[in-house]
Amino acid sequence: MYGLRPTKALNTSPAPHIVRRFFFFLFLILFPNLTPLAFAQISIPGVSSRFETNQMIEDIIEAERAPIRRNEQRIEDLELERDAWNRLGRDLNALQDASNALFSFRNPFSDRIAQSSDSGVLTASANREAPESITNLEVLQTASADVFRSASLPDDYRVPAGRYTFAIGDREITVPFDGGSLTDFTAAVNRRASQVIEVRAVRDTRTSRVLIFEGQITGAENRLRFADAAEQFAFDTQTIRPRATESERDLTISPSTVVVQDAETGDSEIEDGTVTLGPTSEAFIDAEPRVALDEGLVLSFEIHVENLGQEPVREPEPPPGPSVPGLDDTELDGIRVPFAPRVFDLPEWIRPPEPVVVDDLNIITLVDGTAEFALPALEDTDGFIEIAIPVGEALSGLTGIEVQNRSTFRRVAVRNIRVFDPDAVGDFEPVMALETARDARVRVDGIEVTRDTNEIDDLIDGVTVSLNDTGSSRLQVQPDVESIKNAIIEFLALYNQIMVEANILTRSSREIITQISWFTDDEVAEAEERLGILQGDSTLNQLRTRLQTIMMNPYETRLGSDLRILQQIGVSSNASGSGGGVDTRQLRGYLEMNEAVLDAAIAENHRAIRDLFGFDSDGDGVIDSGAAFEVFRYVRGFTQTGGIITVRTQGIDRRIADANTQIDRDSERIERREAQLRREFAQMESAIDSMEDMQRRLEGLNTNQGR
Repeated sequence: MYGLRPTKALNTSPAPHIVRRFFFFLFLILFPNLTPLAFAQISIPGVSSRFETNQMIEDIIEAERAPIRRNEQRIEDLELERDAWNRLGRDLNALQDASNALFSFRNPFSDRIAQSSDSGVLTASANREAPESITNLEVLQTASADVFRSASLPDDYRVPAGRYTFAIGDREITVPFDGGSLTDFTAAVNRRASQVIEVRAVRDTRTSRVLIFEGQITGAENRLRFADAAEQFAFDTQTIRPRATESERDLTISPSTVVVQDAETGDSEIEDGTVTLGPTSEAFIDAEPRVALDEGLVLSFEIHVENLGQEPVREPEPPPGPSVPGLDDTELDGIRVPFAPRVFDLPEWIRPPEPVVVDDLNIITLVDGTAEFALPALEDTDGFIEIAIPVGEALSGLTGIEVQNRSTFRRVAVRNIRVFDPDAVGDFEPVMALETARDARVRVDGIEVTRDTNEIDDLIDGVTVSLNDTGSSRLQVQPDVESIKNAIIEFLALYNQIMVEANILTRSSREIITQISWFTDDEVAEAEERLGILQGDSTLNQLRTRLQTIMMNPYETRLGSDLRILQQIGVSSNASGSGGGVDTRQLRGYLEMNEAVLDAAIAENHRAIRDLFGFDSDGDGVIDSGAAFEVFRYVRGFTQTGGIITVRTQGIDRRIADANTQIDRDSERIERREAQLRREFAQMESAIDSMEDMQRRLEGLNTNQGR
């Protein structure tokens, strides 16, 4: 020990505040980029305290993320705008389609419906080609197919194997069958031959069944036939039997079999199997040898009753009498002698009787020796029609047919006379026919026609008639008023939807939403999110104004000034007629519809209403004016490829992409900044550790010096 003792001058320990200030300035030198906010978070009560470096770094990074947050908010706003434009685009597309439907070739004003006064007799459907018309129809007979039944068969009846062939008309189907029960047989036939025949096994007792053979094609020419194993099976089950009569016969029409008593007109003739009788003529068609008429036989013939029209009768006038030339006066020896007029005594004129006009449609009489059977009165026909009369119950035989044309203004022609058994098919007949194949007979406005089906599409242009039962019905083809009305309603609803959307997007007042009474709670919430997001957008303001103008403008129609604006068919901003001051809803462009006024307008003149929505003003066959046409043309600028909606959404997409790019750049920068901060704070903590160690040494030195 050298005996040194500390003195005041040798005390090298700095004051605590000087040490803290030293560390503070050292920290500024080492970390010049730290923000004042970070230093506000730092507390250095002494060299022995620790910094909350993680929190400091998070605070610094959070502050530097402000540009990212701004871009993220910008993207949310842009996406909301893009959704609004896309939503508006969908609504405009729907409005464009609805407007196009009101004037294009598929417009509902050309739609037709056919209404029957008795749907139990017939129903009908009409296409756009059907003319408006009223037709009186009388269904004399519906078309049917053959339906035969078998005898009662035991449940354990076995159908033999074979090739079962069924035919109707010119269609024939063969069903190979390996043998089996009645159920197996019906299933096999229905599976393979359902286009021709349907077979059903109906239980008639607890232990037996009958088979029902039902043809699937109607018409007198489409008789059900059995061949191969099916024919023998039909005989075995007593479904058919050999024909019991040979009375079927065609009556020949020729000069050798027909006697004609012609009138003075000389219009009667016999040619090509047809006898034609002029007015007040008659003929007898000989049927020898006599035809025996068994029960069930039918007489059919084709007849044409032509109305020649009655010539107008000239009013007779009395004869003028003889015409004698007059004689001049004569003079002899100065004496003038006048000749007196000659006078003739004429007989009294008697008015001739008016010509006799006979209107008699009792034309056909069947003769069996001395017995006669007059057929019911016929009607004028448009060409030849077929008449079929069951004669087996009227006469026991047929020796001839009288054709008497007593009318003075008709011509009658008869051909194709035959007697036949309607149930007979070839060489067999059904034992029990539930139905017999026959044609439909319909009287259309007094003219009788026949068809082989109950679905008739050639009676009225564009109309398909479905016959259900015999009887009379009045068929009216008229515009489809409901279709027209629904198309107009849809057009107006979509127009209002555009007005609603434009108002929501460009206005900030919540009253816009509360005035829309049809919004649900969810729709109200969605509308509030979109409220005013495009406020001040000139394109949307122009859209709203332009559509309002189009709907209020007058347009040319076939009725002229009697129908020029939508208000005249019950469509306006105040169609309900409510009063009581100004309604702000009316100022926003919404349209109302008075349904009663619209119904009356459609019923009165739907063609002029079509003109109001789409009209060919210059007669070139192309629609060029009208409310719906103008809406379609204007909206197309928004919806077409490269249109306003596309341009707006693509512009927003680019701005969103730019914002995302900037976010990516800022995120990379912040990641680098965070890494830098963590390195610098680590260096700072290491420096602090060193300074703390230095402080401890200084304090130790100071302590030693004080001893």
